[in-house]
Amino acid sequence: MFMDYHVASLILELTPSRRDTVLQYINQLEGAEVHGLSDDHQLVVTLEGEQNVLSRMEAMHTIPGVISVSLVSHHIEPAC
Repeated sequence: MFMDYHVASLILELTPSRRDTVLQYINQLEGAEVHGLSDDHQLVVTLEGEQNVLSRMEAMHTIPGVISVSLVSHHIEPAC
C-alpha cells in the first residue's frame, strides 16, 4: 500500500539559552532536519515522511525553548 509523502518547511523561534535542547529534541523527531540557525535565533527545519506533518509540528510547540513554530510551505506528493 502506497501512502502520500509529505514535505514541510518550518521556521522555529527559540529562546537563545535553550538552543541546544531544542536541537536535541528536533534531531530525535522522525523525518526532521535542521537546515540553519539565524543570528536572531530562528531555525529552518524540514519535516518529511508518509505520515502527516501536523502532529510533529504540534510536538515541536511543546519543546522547552520553542517560542513559535511557523509553517512556511507544505507539499503532498500523492501515492502512486
